[in-house]
Amino acid sequence: MHSSTLPAVDRPVRSIPLPLTPSREGRGDPDARTTLGDGIGPTLRTQALRAPALALALATLFWSGNFIAGRALRGAVDPFTLNFLRWAIALACLAPFAWPRDAAVWRALLREWRLVAALGLTGIACFHTMSYYALQQTTAASALLVLSLAPVATMIGAMAIERACPSPRQAGGMALSLFGAAVLVTRGSLHLPVGGFNAGDLIMLVGTVVWASYSLLLRKRPAAIPPITLLAASAAAALLMMAPFVWLTGTTRLATLARAEVLLPLLYVAVFASAIGFRLWSYGVASLGPARAGQFVHLMPVFGPVLSFLLLGEAPVAAQVAGGALVLAGIALAEWRRNPG
Repeated sequence: MHSSTLPAVDRPVRSIPLPLTPSREGRGDPDARTTLGDGIGPTLRTQALRAPALALALATLFWSGNFIAGRALRGAVDPFTLNFLRWAIALACLAPFAWPRDAAVWRALLREWRLVAALGLTGIACFHTMSYYALQQTTAASALLVLSLAPVATMIGAMAIERACPSPRQAGGMALSLFGAAVLVTRGSLHLPVGGFNAGDLIMLVGTVVWASYSLLLRKRPAAIPPITLLAASAAAALLMMAPFVWLTGTTRLATLARAEVLLPLLYVAVFASAIGFRLWSYGVASLGPARAGQFVHLMPVFGPVLSFLLLGEAPVAAQVAGGALVLAGIALAEWRRNPG
């Protein structure tokens, strides 16, 4: 999500992307102007990866892969341990590039400690742990399709904060997306399913609301704090919050983590879906601007089901496809801009 000012109610709300932390690239924030090479290393400084669109597509592909990995690890690593280890490794990767070298940044971090803690609680500790809990009971494709509701949830939250009424087009788009979410959760049935709704879908639905809250908090990022520094600081805060829960409730044994089929997905979510994915996204946003870059997040509900089918053998059912299509159609309607004549 971008840490930008809230849009006016008579203008379409921009697409709300799903990066790990906000960006002000393209909006005059000198600290946010990044290049792909910053923090990734020379091995990725190729001409192909300098293409902003490719960088953004790869970022969303890596984030979609996080749900595939989380689903694959559901029987091996408990959600709290998985999320804790993911961000511990990611923080180690980000720290050399996120460490503040200016005293003004340190002062800003200390001054905004409540914001840092809130971001760590909502966007890292709660959202990702809830996602991994959801993936224990629902498919990766279904979780990603439910998550595609996040832009609408964020739009509703922004309007509530401004105490503003949506335009008829925005209201129609939000209603269509919410209807799509209902189709996803109920699997298209008009009757209560035997045994109730899928718990994983419901957890993911609540997680989407948590992510919307995180997105709105990100808009409060002070210009004095670079995005990567805020990400690292909020990750550190989240690790402190999660540590007691991992100690008290964690069920994963060290021997399990040493197995290749567990270690490799864990490294993937930490390095590719977290550290590298964020850097790719930052580069793409810096090059194309937040409005154009934000549209790439809608690739996740496309990448997710394909990866889920290819890697896990989980094919989405017709109701999931229909519900996801309704959610995306509602987002497109709410965000559609009339070209100036």
